[in-house]
Amino acid sequence: MADLKKRERVIFPWTPGGEKRPLRPRWRSGFIPQKEIVYNGMLPYCDRLDREAAELLAEIKANLSRAVLLRELWPGVAFWSRKLFSFLKLYGRRFSKEDHILFINLLYELVTLPNLEPHMMCSYARLLIQLLKKKELLSRDDLQLPWRPLYELYERLIYSKTEHLGLVWFPNSVDHILKALIKSCRLYFPASSTKEMLDEWRPLLCVFDVVMQKAISNMELFLPTIMPPEEHSQGFQLWFDELMNLWMSVQNQPSWEGHLVNLFARLANDNIGYVDWTPYIPTIFTRILRSLNLPVGVSQMVAPRYLINSYDIGYLVLWITALLGGPGNPAQKELTCLFNSIASFFHPSNHGRWQSRLMRLLQRLPASVVRRVHRERYAGSSWITPVPECQKLTDADLQEFTRSLTGAALLAMFSKTGSTDAAYALQNLALLTPQLVIPPVLEKTYAAMETLTEPHTLTATLSCMIGMARSLVSPDNRYPEGRAHVLPLLMGSLPGVDPNDFSKCMITFQFITTFTTLVPLVDCSSAPFRQTDLTEVKTRTDVKHLCR
Repeated sequence: MADLKKRERVIFPWTPGGEKRPLRPRWRSGFIPQKEIVYNGMLPYCDRLDREAAELLAEIKANLSRAVLLRELWPGVAFWSRKLFSFLKLYGRRFSKEDHILFINLLYELVTLPNLEPHMMCSYARLLIQLLKKKELLSRDDLQLPWRPLYELYERLIYSKTEHLGLVWFPNSVDHILKALIKSCRLYFPASSTKEMLDEWRPLLCVFDVVMQKAISNMELFLPTIMPPEEHSQGFQLWFDELMNLWMSVQNQPSWEGHLVNLFARLANDNIGYVDWTPYIPTIFTRILRSLNLPVGVSQMVAPRYLINSYDIGYLVLWITALLGGPGNPAQKELTCLFNSIASFFHPSNHGRWQSRLMRLLQRLPASVVRRVHRERYAGSSWITPVPECQKLTDADLQEFTRSLTGAALLAMFSKTGSTDAAYALQNLALLTPQLVIPPVLEKTYAAMETLTEPHTLTATLSCMIGMARSLVSPDNRYPEGRAHVLPLLMGSLPGVDPNDFSKCMITFQFITTFTTLVPLVDCSSAPFRQTDLTEVKTRTDVKHLCR
């Protein structure tokens, strides 16, 4: 505890020796907070928030440091850490970068204390996760955290030798909280940590031993992948070739393969343009196709172990998205072949236990591409290394990506599992290239409105049109003729208001509500007499019928 007290004196310089001193409110001295909650400025008493936040923060800092120096973990530290958590919820990160770093260092030391009660560790870990949540606020130069205390805590809790005997009790959420904490902290592990981790776990890499599972899972969880290019030689370049050759040589889908795929997916997403995946792309997509567990032939049964060892769809989507783009765009060619080969499995007549994985893949892949486009084109500047210009997705890449998925999405609209997944996919595809996605869906929607014997078709098409409504009426001129379809769609949907079919009636009301929310309703009946320069599109979008 003496060592802990020494560390505490270094961590909290605002209370030397544990003595409380008055703090001048920072709001008076031009202080710039890390990140505020912008909506607080709209409150009627917003002029008092600066003083209230400064006073509460000063009280938290003084009492939290005093409780730590007095070694009063309960109730002192626990109480004031909850106060800090409430402060984050009420005011956001309304403190300086120096205070932010000091809070993180203190909480990290508290979490990694030996013999700390598990429920207290979980409480401190939740607060530390909140402080580390906005990674753009603190760079690796601002903050560094040692990895070994966290690893020792992980070993002590996850691989406990006494829990199964009933000698110690851990909360049910300790596993989830601890892994979330490691994922938040690994960004700030020092550059030398990768070599230290490999020295620790490389001796465990034996494909004939069950300890291989522990080694690969630890690598997936702890190895840092966000580093500046000048540190790549101390990072993933130390293990990439070795682990990739290991993955390429294994064909029997061992239990640890999923963890290895997750690590590769995270590496690809964090270092787009800095890892050469070209030699491995055909094998990657072949393994992805195999992991979907699709039946081949008549009455083909899938072995249960393949379902257990299937890759995580979320990480597969992340990996595929990171591979797209670049000179020649080789990953897009493989992706097109992949969806051409599995397109028939999206047909409504094909239904099986593989259906849920296919629908999740279809739903999440366009959303992941949308996030990457936002990251490359619209995200603010950050200390994290940006994507190189030569590797960014171009409009031609996005159009080719949309064409490869549109066929499967149109088939999945009428799936037996519902149209929700297809609607999400079409919504994100419409954000990327509305001129390619909206016309075929409009054609199906008009056909469904004219058919009285297939209400499920109308329900599915209206659900998809609701997701694409924003792209349809958007004034960015990527699909200018879309606004001319608003009135015909609204008029055609009126027969759907049928009290005898509740689901169709509700989706129709949702459809009308969505468009009337996005489109302002104005009486334009006199516009043709006042203006002579109206185009055919403006004339057709006259909404006078809605305002009568």
